[in-house]
Order: sequence, then C-alpha cells, then structure tokens
Amino acid sequence: PTGLSLAAASLTPLAVAATTPPGKWRYIAVGAAYMWTFKVTWELPYEIQEKRRHPVHIRYPIRLDSLLGGGVPPTLRLQRCLRDPTRVNGLDKAIAGIYISWFVPHLILGWILLRHPHFIPRAAGRLAATYHLTTPFYWLLPTAPPWWASESAGEMNGEIQRVLRHVTRDLRNQPRSDTDNTPGNPWGSMPSDHIASAAITAIALSEINVAYGLMGWSYVALASFAVIYLGEHYLIDVLAGLAVAETVRRLEPLLALSSVSRPACSNKSPAAPQVPPHPPRAPDPWITQTTEGTHREQTLQQPPVPADRKSVV
Repeated sequence: PTGLSLAAASLTPLAVAATTPPGKWRYIAVGAAYMWTFKVTWELPYEIQEKRRHPVHIRYPIRLDSLLGGGVPPTLRLQRCLRDPTRVNGLDKAIAGIYISWFVPHLILGWILLRHPHFIPRAAGRLAATYHLTTPFYWLLPTAPPWWASESAGEMNGEIQRVLRHVTRDLRNQPRSDTDNTPGNPWGSMPSDHIASAAITAIALSEINVAYGLMGWSYVALASFAVIYLGEHYLIDVLAGLAVAETVRRLEPLLALSSVSRPACSNKSPAAPQVPPHPPRAPDPWITQTTEGTHREQTLQQPPVPADRKSVV
C-alpha cells in the first residue's frame, strides 16, 4: 500500500539516527538513508499515476518556456543549434557527463564534513529541506520533461530527443533506439531537484569562503545548461529549483529563531534562589571602646625607656 510505503520510507532516516552513535558516521548513515527515502518518494507518484491513469501535465511548461525563450522553448533552440539529431557528438558526451554528476552536492557535503565539520549541520539540514520541498510537486503536479513531451506526445514537432539515452547507447556500442526504458519517474520534471540541490550546496560553500562559493555556483550554471540542452528539464523547471533553494535559505533563520525562542526542557531540578548578602554591619561602639581601652592599658604597662636609649633612638 502507498501509505505504508511512505510511512516506512519516512521513518527510515529517523530510525538510523536513533540507532547510530553520534559522530561523523551518523551524518553519513542518515544522509544515505535520506537519499533512499527521497528515491522512494520520487518514484512512487509515477507508479501510482501510471496504474490509475492520472493525467500528466504537458502543455503548461511548453507555454512558459516559449514565453521565456522568445517564442521557442530554450531546449528546442539549443538542440537545433548545437547538435545533429542523427548522431552523438563530443558536446553531447561532455554535457551528459555534467548531468550524471548529480551526486556532486553529496560529495561536497562529505568534504565539508571532513574539513569544516562545524558547517555540516546547517548544510545537511538545508539540503534535506530542499529535497523535502521538491517532493510534493511530483505528487501534486506531475509534469513531463521536454524529451517525453516531444517523443511520446508529439509536442514541439517531435524534434527534441533524449540525448542522454543516445549517449549511453553510443558509449555501449549499442544501436540507437527511440524507446526509453530508464527506471525512475519520467514525470518528475517540475521542479528540478538537480538544480535545487546544487544551488543550496553552493550557498553552503559561499558561507565558507568566496572561492568555494564561486566553484559551487559555476557548477550550478553548468548543470542548468546541461539539463535544458539534454531535454531533461525546461527552463521554468530550473528557475523553480532555484526558487526552492532560495526559499529554504530565507526560511532557515525563521525556523532557527522559533527553535531558540521555544523553552528548552530539562531534567535538572530548579536552582535554589540566591540569598542576597547581608549589608555590612556598623562597628559596635562597645567593642571599639574595649579595643581602645585594651590598647591604652598595654601602652601604660610597657616599661619606660631609659634616657640614654632615648638619645640613641
């Protein structure tokens, strides 16, 4: 059942966190469990919609991308200008290599864990929140990517190809095929979790120093070009992914403020109230008089000093 699958997938990272000792290995174990959870919640919507024949959205991203691309969707414009539809060229392979590096943000998190561990709680938390915000779209707004809309629904004159499939078959020395059997969710185009995760990681790198931030945002730019060129996402999907990352960045201080303002629970007994110190007491006149009298009495009891010693002194 769908509900049972979602519950099991959602509880897995919590179970791993509860059973793993604190330390770096807990971050690694929870991160791996969370990515498995995301994979399950990303694939389930397509399986359910395909069985129940739920409609998939095809036209709205094409209209938006045509508006953003000056009348022609950017994917169609790029494939017309930069590639030969009858063969795989070097640019196809290079851009496909950028696309399959989707795991780069996770490798960067591992590097941050080793070199800058004090940054990892915020960086990992924001990456998880980014995946959290992209998942509901796959359930509520299943959207076909450009290659599926073109190859399966005939949109955009059927000109857009799934370049990644052709590159993969070319590298394996297999004949070209127009049928795609790649596992996953082909209706998970909106928004691009690829770009959202890369952008939130670039934000984390920017907080360490400017050079790391520049490298992070350079990867975001390359990945954005790759997903559009390959037909995996529309430009509007990329912009939506960037918006998700920015939303997480802006909401983080508010969530942190609410957690700080919430009173913390403690098992310690309340501290006893501090008693203010007594004010200084005024000197007792009787003790003062007695002390002065004793001093005067001791002075009188001292033997007199001889005259010759007085002269010496």
